[in-house]
Amino acid sequence: MIRFKSAIFLTGLVIYGSPAWSQTTDTNIKTFGYFQISFDHQKDLPSENELNSFQVQQLNLFLQKNLTAKWTAFINFEFLNSYSSFRNWGAHNLEEVWVGFHSSNQFKLKLGLQVPTFNNLNEIKNRTPLLPYIIRPLVYESSFNEIIAIDEFVPARAFVQAYGFIPWGDAKIEHAFYIGNSPNINTDPRRGQTGVDSTNTFLFGGRLGLRFLNLKAGVSATFDDLDFTSLADTLKSPLARLRKVLRVRLGADFSFNLGKFSGEAEAIRVTYDEDHPDFDGDKEFYYATLGYSFSEKLFLYGSYWATREKYLPVTEFDLVVLTGGVSFTLFDDLVLKAQYARAEITNSRQPPHELDLDYYALALSVVF
Repeated sequence: MIRFKSAIFLTGLVIYGSPAWSQTTDTNIKTFGYFQISFDHQKDLPSENELNSFQVQQLNLFLQKNLTAKWTAFINFEFLNSYSSFRNWGAHNLEEVWVGFHSSNQFKLKLGLQVPTFNNLNEIKNRTPLLPYIIRPLVYESSFNEIIAIDEFVPARAFVQAYGFIPWGDAKIEHAFYIGNSPNINTDPRRGQTGVDSTNTFLFGGRLGLRFLNLKAGVSATFDDLDFTSLADTLKSPLARLRKVLRVRLGADFSFNLGKFSGEAEAIRVTYDEDHPDFDGDKEFYYATLGYSFSEKLFLYGSYWATREKYLPVTEFDLVVLTGGVSFTLFDDLVLKAQYARAEITNSRQPPHELDLDYYALALSVVF
């Protein structure tokens, strides 16, 4: 749950920095960040298997420098799941490296590696101290990247983004448009330089939204081409037919803050423009959260999440989660969290497989 006032504060923090959250060196480079450490208990209901695990769920380290009054440089390092290269644990990502230009509220520009605007949660999904969740809505949970095809549901990176808002009476029209690489990034050194797009296509995307008082709503979309030639043998299809398959992501978001109640919901649908009769890779995700603030420090919420991932003709994967939790702000830089979730997993691969999980978690989210 992103409370409306907190989201506004966070946006200002990321773009311009905050003296309370940062340290300024003699070179005027601000360093700040946050991390979330957790204890997880998971029980596999059919088999009664259980696991307990402490982990550093996520750590983000930011570097920022104001180059001029209108230009800002920003770097974001992200570490997941008790990252250790020596032990082959987790992952380390160079999540963002960009320079931003602030002309006015109507027009802002980011150039460089960045998390693009898509729905409400994508840009701020790793701001753990401002989120009440321990485990975030499924396609925004970075630590699940080995389990769920997160990059399929939401755009992970762009390189040029123009955005801002236009006043309209008491409301604001929000807009964002961005371009970036296609998802066809080379990861094999034998094929040349890694980390570069291996095709001549681009990612195009954006969001158009409306903010009125404490209500916010918007629609998002992205378009890019995937290289599915690796499926040619499985689908018995010519390579040329699978070289550029159009992927379209469509999203919608709504959030509100009404007295002590707040809520938000999102829907995402991913489709592939491939008319092969045996191929279906469409995906869907929905979540809705309703929360209540007992005080400025104590927040209680309940949430419903659902994903459906198709990999036909091979399998279809469904994951439904009912979850609830509480967050307590001990002081400005330390948040205590607890969360329970019941997950139902269905896999249609023959023979069909169903799994129910109970999940309990405690966490500390710390700003430094």
